[in-house]
Amino acid sequence: MDDLVGRHVSELDTPMPVIDLDAMERNIARLATHARERGISQWPHTKTHKNPEIARMQLDAGAGGLTVAKPGEAEVMASHGLGPLLLHYPSFGAEKWRRIAGVAATTDLTVALDSADVAEPLARELAARGVTAQALVELDVGMRRTGVESPAAALALAQTIDRLDGLELAGLSCYPGHARGTEQEMRGALAAVESTLQETIGLLRDAGLRCDRVSAGSTPSMMLSELVPSMTEHRAGTYVFLDRSEIVRNGLGEDDCALRMHATVVSVSNGRMVLDSGSKALSDAPYLGPGGQGHGAIAGHPEVAVERLSEEHGVCDISASERAWRVGDRVEVIPNHVCVMVNLHDTLCGARGGVVERVFAVEARGMVR
Repeated sequence: MDDLVGRHVSELDTPMPVIDLDAMERNIARLATHARERGISQWPHTKTHKNPEIARMQLDAGAGGLTVAKPGEAEVMASHGLGPLLLHYPSFGAEKWRRIAGVAATTDLTVALDSADVAEPLARELAARGVTAQALVELDVGMRRTGVESPAAALALAQTIDRLDGLELAGLSCYPGHARGTEQEMRGALAAVESTLQETIGLLRDAGLRCDRVSAGSTPSMMLSELVPSMTEHRAGTYVFLDRSEIVRNGLGEDDCALRMHATVVSVSNGRMVLDSGSKALSDAPYLGPGGQGHGAIAGHPEVAVERLSEEHGVCDISASERAWRVGDRVEVIPNHVCVMVNLHDTLCGARGGVVERVFAVEARGMVR
């Protein structure tokens, strides 16, 4: 793929995911500045880009560490000497615990936990290897996914972890991903998050337990961190590229979407055109913005709707477009959910001024274990 360097993006074979390097660098700098001004340590989630080079850019911009979802992602980042790492996922199974202990032997590692069923056997594996990982008790603050269900349950798990060799209790984590909608709705949701965190922090401190790290944050709420003053670490991921679902907040726009799918029109008829990018290139992730429809946006053409996807086809409604679309036309599709799209590709082209400057290998692609 190095032969692509120096070529204009219009010459690339499609479908091809292309990063606008200027936009990506602005996105990295924007949140790094926000975190620095508010005294928060940034721990960007690498599941979005799955690439060590981009992770290094985030660290160079001031991030205090990197977040990963699965042991495989942790192994990729650790193999490049990147860290500290936060494994924010309740990994279960002897093979996973062995691999996590292997990462902890080479990298400063923190794990987020929401049950003794994971904490106790993981701690035994870590202790057997003679290594230690820091631990954050994950608290459900409204997402209804992972996390203990109450401050009292967080205290109970924290007390269990505090007694375990191999794990060092460091504090709390949560994911306020449910905080979406209007700014007023988001402010209300984040105020409730802060109230829950304050109650939980108080319980841990009253019990004499360490709680100096409070990990939270998300891309939708990234510019509202002042509403969660208990947060010491911010874990946004999508912000590095952004996508159609996320630019409806934080005063962002289409130009801030750094990663687009460059696609070619392969068929035109009866008020529709078909792109060479279907669900195998774009994913079929839903749109999470206002209206909740469509499978991506055509950059510069809001009147064109990507109305459905099959595996290899992106079918667009062009009935409202005044442009005379033809086979061979090229478009840039802004994906609904960029994280899922990235995991479908081996490489991402990085371009500046329309010319490919570098090619990124998606080294952690498929690391679902």
